Amino acid sequence: MEAAEELVQTKGALLHVERAGEGPTLVLIPGGGGDAAMYEEVVPLLAGRFTVITLDRRGNSRSRYTEPDSAIGIPDQAGDVVAILDHYGIDRAYVFGSSGGAVITVELVARHADRLLGAVAHEPPLVQLLPDDSAERRELDHIFRLCRDKGPMRAFAAFGAMTMPHPPWIFRSAAGQAVIAVATRCGLAVGSMVRRLTGREPSPMTRMLGNAGLNIGRELPEICFAYRPDLTALRTADVRWCTAVGDDSTGRPYHRPALVLAERVGVSCERFPGGHMSYQESPEEFTTRLTTILDRYS
Repeated sequence: MEAAEELVQTKGALLHVERAGEGPTLVLIPGGGGDAAMYEEVVPLLAGRFTVITLDRRGNSRSRYTEPDSAIGIPDQAGDVVAILDHYGIDRAYVFGSSGGAVITVELVARHADRLLGAVAHEPPLVQLLPDDSAERRELDHIFRLCRDKGPMRAFAAFGAMTMPHPPWIFRSAAGQAVIAVATRCGLAVGSMVRRLTGREPSPMTRMLGNAGLNIGRELPEICFAYRPDLTALRTADVRWCTAVGDDSTGRPYHRPALVLAERVGVSCERFPGGHMSYQESPEEFTTRLTTILDRYS
């Protein structure tokens, strides 16, 4: 199914937005990677029931900043979703966000519940809800420090190992991740030269690799350390919503925070098949599970 693409102006950014299907609106917010293509496997499956809207988050891929000091904070990114709804004249929508996108979903519930039909926050990495010395917080801090000290590709390799349900052996050691980082940098350089010669657009994976410095260097500390969810507003929000975890995500940095948040604000924590990238690993099962949850909210 071909999605209609459009640029939507918001404060400090021009957002690349895609829309497909018919029915009640469902916004899919990407996490780390920041690109609408993260949901390309499930959009055709969901578009039979919903008008599905996806986006490149501000500063990522095809969504460029329009001001040199544009904010990257969670309230600003939640405001981007509201701006998209306003652009299309949509009063209320369902929202699904995963990883960093789940944190944006949490902020939408806290501050913009009147614009929501229902929401699912899938594996939000809110390690700030855990003790300061938690293993989850240490792992994410390690990835941030890798980005700062050894570059975004080295950090992206570690990030990939963290999010894969069964990472190949080369991802499971520091030496292997260093090799991956060198190979990725070389591949990106060669690809850039080829595109200059051929005029081809970068692939979704190339776009997402290009976002790594922003995702890990700027967004990770904002999402995982600086942002503080308003637990009082979440407890009293006038909309049905839940957190969610993957069946294969136990022990990962984004698993326990989803459980803790659900317990603290009194909502359910639902289960999805697969791991952190359920929508890519098991698109049919993911679609069935998400649709089942949203049907309860209708």
